[in-house]
Amino acid sequence: MKIWGILILALLVVVPAAYSKDLELTGKAGELEVHARIDRNPPILGQNHMEIEIKDPRGRVTDANVMVNYYMPPMPRMAPMNYTTNAELKGEKYRATMDLIMAGPWIIRVMITRDGKRATAKFNIDAQ
Repeated sequence: MKIWGILILALLVVVPAAYSKDLELTGKAGELEVHARIDRNPPILGQNHMEIEIKDPRGRVTDANVMVNYYMPPMPRMAPMNYTTNAELKGEKYRATMDLIMAGPWIIRVMITRDGKRATAKFNIDAQ
């Protein structure tokens, strides 16, 4: 009986900790490395805050214009769900807020414009 109690207690401690960790996404946009972190894992309906770190071969990039486009893949008989927001530089990271209005798969595109060149990193998430 003690063993079952210990196992249940362990699950009550471990499971919430696994879900409370931020969702981390990593990808490439041309020669740039893009590390994105969403404050919810899994992302939820409503506001999800995103922090984006961009690196080139010389180090962190802080001189780019960054926009976040997030959309749900098209579905029959549904209005398109496609939104774009600016990511603002705060310190050495860019920050944006996504307002997900429906559960299901979403595609996030981090669009980076720097020195007249545009590069895009693409990520897939599943909102709950």
